[in-house]
Amino acid sequence: MAMVLLAAQSRGKGVTQSQLSRLDPSTESTSVLLETSKELLKNDQLEDALPFLEEVLVRLEGDEEKKARQTLAFTLYQLAYCQMKLGEYVSGARNFVRFSDEFPEDPQQESARVMAAQCLTMVQQWPTVEEQSAIVLQNARLAEDLKIPATQLLAEARYQQEKWADATRPLISLFRISKEETVRAGAAVMLVTCYVRLDDFSNLFTFLPHCDEAARHDVGLNVALLEAGDSHYNKGEYQKALLLYRLVLTKKELVQHYENRLRTVKGQMKPFVAGGSQTLSDFKEMQRKQQQLFDRLKKHYQVITNFQDYDMDVMLRTAQCYNDLERNWPAHAIYLRIYDENPTNSLADQARFSAFAVMLDEREWALATAEGYDYVKTSPDGEFVDDVTLNLMQVHMQQEQFDLAYDIGKKGLELSPDHKHIDQVKYLMGYIRFMQFDYAVALENFREILKRWPDSRYYESAEYWQSMSLLFLGSFAEAATAFEAYLTNPKYSPRIYEEDSSYRLGIAQYGAEQYEASEGTLRAFVDKYPESHLLSEAFAMLGDLRGAEGDMDVALDFYAMAREKALNMSQVNYPVFQSADVLTRLRRYDEVVALMAGYIGEWGEQGDFANAANWQGKAYKAKDEYPRALNSYFELVNRFGNNANLGGVDLILNEVISDYKSEEWSSYREIIKDRLDVHLKAASDSNQRTLELQYQTVFATILSGPEREPFVDSVVQAKNVPASGANTLVLIAREGVKREDWETVHEASARFISNFQVSNNMLYIMLANLDALIKEGSYDDALDLSEEILMKFGYSKSVGWARKRRGDVYRLQGNYDRALEAYKEVLGIREWRGELTPEALYCSGVCKMELGETAEAFAYFQRIYVLYGDYVEWVAPAYAKSILCLEMLGGHEQDILNTYREMLANEAVAATPEGIEAARKFAELAPAEEVL
Repeated sequence: MAMVLLAAQSRGKGVTQSQLSRLDPSTESTSVLLETSKELLKNDQLEDALPFLEEVLVRLEGDEEKKARQTLAFTLYQLAYCQMKLGEYVSGARNFVRFSDEFPEDPQQESARVMAAQCLTMVQQWPTVEEQSAIVLQNARLAEDLKIPATQLLAEARYQQEKWADATRPLISLFRISKEETVRAGAAVMLVTCYVRLDDFSNLFTFLPHCDEAARHDVGLNVALLEAGDSHYNKGEYQKALLLYRLVLTKKELVQHYENRLRTVKGQMKPFVAGGSQTLSDFKEMQRKQQQLFDRLKKHYQVITNFQDYDMDVMLRTAQCYNDLERNWPAHAIYLRIYDENPTNSLADQARFSAFAVMLDEREWALATAEGYDYVKTSPDGEFVDDVTLNLMQVHMQQEQFDLAYDIGKKGLELSPDHKHIDQVKYLMGYIRFMQFDYAVALENFREILKRWPDSRYYESAEYWQSMSLLFLGSFAEAATAFEAYLTNPKYSPRIYEEDSSYRLGIAQYGAEQYEASEGTLRAFVDKYPESHLLSEAFAMLGDLRGAEGDMDVALDFYAMAREKALNMSQVNYPVFQSADVLTRLRRYDEVVALMAGYIGEWGEQGDFANAANWQGKAYKAKDEYPRALNSYFELVNRFGNNANLGGVDLILNEVISDYKSEEWSSYREIIKDRLDVHLKAASDSNQRTLELQYQTVFATILSGPEREPFVDSVVQAKNVPASGANTLVLIAREGVKREDWETVHEASARFISNFQVSNNMLYIMLANLDALIKEGSYDDALDLSEEILMKFGYSKSVGWARKRRGDVYRLQGNYDRALEAYKEVLGIREWRGELTPEALYCSGVCKMELGETAEAFAYFQRIYVLYGDYVEWVAPAYAKSILCLEMLGGHEQDILNTYREMLANEAVAATPEGIEAARKFAELAPAEEVL
């Protein structure tokens, strides 16, 4: 048999299956077994060699003879090698380890351990891989060709066991000693992953640049970066988290990388080609490794493809870091990108809300509001719609846009009947209505909170504002009961509104005419809250209570204490002027003068010096010392009158004008004029232009005819607008309308509105501006201004002129139906009846004529001269128009003559231009004897 084997070997054809079938390993001699094994190994018939090698091991077991031991070592090593090559990794590893343990002096024992570790990596027995590779590396003089793979195996074993700190040592060594860039890159990526897990930022960024493209695309590394970022984020270390998130590659990049790798590996798995340089066993082993690599890459690929929201998740985390670092603009940009690119994704809703939230943090109200409304519009059933609507309410309230706040709160409750912040929304809606003086609706909201949500954090506030609503509704007795209920409710500790409610209770009791209780409440309040910001007001109320009882001296004492505790001008002013009233009733006029002088001296232009001047003047007049009253007026005008932006001077000068025109002080008219002249000259000489204009305006107001015109000409000029006070601006605007100087009217109006918001003349200058807009043809602006006047001043008498002018605009535009509606409004408001009525009737008749409704037009004109005969300026044209209507209707010749007779019988009407023309026409139409 040995000769057969040798013959086959010499021919290089290996051992045929026919020959193997005739060999029985259990019966052949050991030498035949060895020779056969060697031949089979030489010809890569590894699977066939296994039974021969195993039989040799059995036979040599326990034989301590040197040659037998050498044969045993050879056999054991070859058996392990065959098993490894055939994919029997567990058996191969066990025999490599056995070889190394039993033959420590064998030159191949270290390589055997390395191969044992390599086998064990294939079955992922990482603890044993670590053990075997560590034994090999104990040899400080280990050959380089073994040191690198052993180090690599040890590093991977510890890495796979997540022994991050232990893994770094062999990985650093591998990175240093390896010459292959792919090995170094692999070590670098594992080092980066380890340092990520160890929170070692310094070393992380040391090795990250050494990760090649393939390594950087490792899913494990990217997931590790993501998880580490989360860890730092949860610890509040946002800067570190952000750095890690920004290292994570996108899903698209990872997917493309793995698809390329999978194609490459698959392409390398080709069928075996006989006769090549690679043996079949080497081919099979390589195929197994390639398949294992393919499976690992496929697993990683599935991880990343199954991570549906991977990119959005990373972007969301990155944006959240920017947000927490108060870098809101980059956060906002990322949130926008998330929902712009993936509007249907589940994370888009959160991104859309976050885009809104970061703009709130940035206090970019306009952009935040836009984002919020966009969310409500596009995601009405979104997860965050409750939070968005509540926050929009708060933004609008912060900007004092109360109507918008109320509307979005209402919208939020419509979209989400079970709004998670429903009690807060209802509370804010009630508060808004309270601030808008709609106390009844506010009360409804507060009562609903108290009824439905007893555990709401807004319950106490609702109870307080319920009481306030009742107080402002004038339900004083009910308000007093509500405040008492709040102040005795044991539910609150401490009470947020206790101090304010204690004061308001006294006010409610006063309103309910419970004067004794009110005084007791207020006295208790000043004792309990000596540092309260309401202390001054409480003392003032006590003064009012004592004054009402006729206890004037005590009232004055309380007013004095109120002034002493005052924290603002309002708290100063009320007790000062109440004291003046009490002193006046007591006829202690000198004390009034002294009190006002002290007030003006202390507060100057910060205080209500006009009111103080009025009280001083009243005191002097009561003493019949008018010249001293006049001097006190002019003293204050000269002191404050050259400040073009200061209100109040006009009120003092109005008092002078009123005195000049009144019969009571008519004997002092010349004195008033003389004093005005002296002060005007002084203002002019001292170049105090505003003060000079103030006095010129007074002259233009009290004088008439030619005597007036020089003052009007001097004042009514565009160049004077910047230096003009309130009264002067009104004069400029009104006279500017007469002179058709529209631009100057607009400039005067704009300056007045900007600087004198609380002036009594506001309506009149707005009316002048309205006239200018109509005359120059700016009809849309005129209509807007008419609406603004109505909103600002309601249905007060003078507003009727603005509404009548609104009708004029429609009439001038040819929109006669709208004009008639406007005139009808004027005619329907009782407060506007009087001189406006005939004018509105006349204009209505004109509209009816233009619409061809001549009979109805005639009725309007007839009403004027039948019912409003005192208004000649409208009676005369009404007669003329009624005659024209009769002519247009035809067949009314006698009615026309009768109307002429009636018209000319009124001497005042006959003297008007319309009357003169009527007389001429009547002469042509009437019988000769009647004309004569």
